[in-house]
Amino acid sequence: MKAKKILAIIFLIFAAFLIVKFFSVKTEQILPHIILNTQLKNPGPERKPRSSFIISKKKQNVTGLSKPSQRNTENVSKQVYYDNNTTNSNTYQKDKLNIQKPSEKVVYLTIDDGPSPETPKILEILDKEKIKASFFVVGYNCIKYPNFLKQISQKGHLIGNHSYSHSYKFIYKSFKNFVEDFNRAEYVIYKITGKKPKYYRFPGGSLNRVSPQIKEFLDKNRITYIDWNAITGDSAKNHEKLTYKEIIKITFSTAKNKNEIVLLMHDSPVKKNVIEALSYIIKEFKKQGYVFETVDKMSKPLQFKIKAASSN
Repeated sequence: MKAKKILAIIFLIFAAFLIVKFFSVKTEQILPHIILNTQLKNPGPERKPRSSFIISKKKQNVTGLSKPSQRNTENVSKQVYYDNNTTNSNTYQKDKLNIQKPSEKVVYLTIDDGPSPETPKILEILDKEKIKASFFVVGYNCIKYPNFLKQISQKGHLIGNHSYSHSYKFIYKSFKNFVEDFNRAEYVIYKITGKKPKYYRFPGGSLNRVSPQIKEFLDKNRITYIDWNAITGDSAKNHEKLTYKEIIKITFSTAKNKNEIVLLMHDSPVKKNVIEALSYIIKEFKKQGYVFETVDKMSKPLQFKIKAASSN
């Protein structure tokens, strides 16, 4: 009888764990929709009108490679942590003058998936507002738009690796695939800019089937991965239907009450609505007393839930 009771208790605990896990995932997926349905006091302003690859020396186009999937399912994780112990935290051991004081209100604007035909518009806004951003670029797009990648680098913005293919099915299928994709992106970015990225953003974030072996690989190569704690909503389903007001609501609702904000947005022709709202977003954060910095100025890397392999 005692054995049966013990087994029953174990079963109940396991069932409860599965239920909590299920609802946690569901909550993350519907977060943008919850925000949009919440009545905020300040909804924002009205919208104002307005394989192998070969790099050809001449056209710098890719040959022998089909276009990868550009699936996006990023959301704000309910739990983030600042890693104190990982090997890659050595990347942050910089001159104290280059690191933000903990008391300061800082926004780290991170822009994924580019470069794209929209990159010049983003760079123009950043120039006008006199701020620097962190661009996590996709290797395949770097080959398509090498001049835009060069512009990002020449203007002093930080460039991070966001994979070569952005294909979830390929990247996370095996450790070998991840390394192959990672190295290919690193090589392309280096060939175009002359710089090797020291920062990485996992497609979908570090909770998306990222194995301890993959994290250990990044640690050993002194690559720091960065997640986020605020979103613009441009990775949600039907993101192209978001209005100017809705983008503002999502951005400032997910950033609310945070002194250190890592804001996620995307550089893509199908996400022009967010780019149109970018200038207002930057101005509003400045009014609230925030300064803008690149992720290399963070005192500690912001990463989702689970610690990097080297700190386990």
